Amino acid sequence: MEQNQKDILIAKDEKSGEIGVVTGLQNDGTPKITDAKPKNAQDFLKFDKHGDVLDNFLSNFFRQCKEPKRFGFYHVAADGVENAVEVLKDLLKDPEANKELLAQHHVDTEKHEQQAKQETVQNPEETQQSEKAKKEYQPIDEGKINWAELEEKWGVNRQALEESGDLKKMLNYGKSTLVTVTPKFGDDRFETEARLSFKVLPNGNVQLVPHLIRKEPQLEKVFEGYTFSAEDKDHLKKTGNMGRIAQLTDKNTGKTFPAYISIDRLTNHLVAISTNKVRIPEKIGNTTLTEQDIKTLRTGQAIPNKEITLANGKIFTTTLQVNVEQRGVEFVPHSSPLKQDNSQGKKAETQKGQEQSKNNQFQWLDANGNIRAPKTFGGVTLTPEQQSDYTAGKTILVKDMVHDKQGQPYTAYIKFNQEEGKPKYYRSNPDVSQAQQVVPASENRTQVAVNTNGKTNEATKHIGEPLRKEQTAPINTQQEQRQNKTKGIGV
Repeated sequence: MEQNQKDILIAKDEKSGEIGVVTGLQNDGTPKITDAKPKNAQDFLKFDKHGDVLDNFLSNFFRQCKEPKRFGFYHVAADGVENAVEVLKDLLKDPEANKELLAQHHVDTEKHEQQAKQETVQNPEETQQSEKAKKEYQPIDEGKINWAELEEKWGVNRQALEESGDLKKMLNYGKSTLVTVTPKFGDDRFETEARLSFKVLPNGNVQLVPHLIRKEPQLEKVFEGYTFSAEDKDHLKKTGNMGRIAQLTDKNTGKTFPAYISIDRLTNHLVAISTNKVRIPEKIGNTTLTEQDIKTLRTGQAIPNKEITLANGKIFTTTLQVNVEQRGVEFVPHSSPLKQDNSQGKKAETQKGQEQSKNNQFQWLDANGNIRAPKTFGGVTLTPEQQSDYTAGKTILVKDMVHDKQGQPYTAYIKFNQEEGKPKYYRSNPDVSQAQQVVPASENRTQVAVNTNGKTNEATKHIGEPLRKEQTAPINTQQEQRQNKTKGIGV
């Protein structure tokens, strides 16, 4: 290849006979293959002899694919790739007769195959455990969970966890979002917030592990054998990620391993993950990461001001960095990553505060830049159609949400705002008018103004109770009597 000349990687599946352009790897390590059509060009795996894109791809391929011999790899110039692939297909119909011509395009994978075998020989235990885990992965057995005991000891309700989607995460060895727990000590209970996870004990029983909110991350203490430098602390406080790789010590084996370190932004706990368990994608949305981008992310450093084009065509600028909680690359939030402790000995927040807190916790975009839809808005469960429209960037109308201070329902249009990375509420449909952002729809303005903002409505100022949905006047005899009596009108 000439300097700066980009080539395209072609794969042939010897089992199926399929030949096409490589765009990445499947979850099982086999190549993703597509047609060499111009419409797919942005997905093609492009490389040159001075970069390591091809080396990275082949290394991952031989580590992950169970049948690497099933695939053959070839390269053709990016210019005129569609015609070149057709020629290559003709040559591969009789590979022996066209051996010399094919040799010019064949990709030698011997080095990567031997490297993968060597890693297996050097770390047979780790490799076997990894393969065993892939084959035998099973979620946590819910039958081993004593729900009555958890509810009595922690105030944790199974139905609430299931409805929020947290139970599924926890049964797959993840953590819940922040939930309210009411632990019992003796005869007394107190209310606080925590993230929850399950731990499987040696006897097979399942234990609940609460991750309570800390006032601040414990950066002054040694963390798994690692002492934070002043620079490490600064990075963690600013972004929630340390920004480089640390050598940690496994407390059970005493062995050291390279890892990324982040702060759990919901609890202020320090969390870490081995570098070999984090996958750096080649693409985010429709944006292909450069070789330098991938190298930078692998070191744990951030990529600021990166322009990302989502799958739906939306474009925005963000900071990319590896995050432990995401087990991959995240869009680093602009706001402070640290959660302030306001739960010890306090009452639960108001409904409005809880809703805002949940909005902050929810990851509105996934690692590929696609919009995620929550199950609920303002306590209202979204229909599959609403979720589909919302993730497509459309406006949805949600009725009877609870969001004002008196707990009365209201209605609003909701649409995801790309610039701010979160949903926005409107009184009228922003897709058909230039609406200003507000919380209530127009029919609820009097209700929210009186109940939430402390305003006075002349027609209802003496009824002595919160206004209901769309209410602008007394709605029953009792309210009319109280309103008229104060005005001096006979009952």
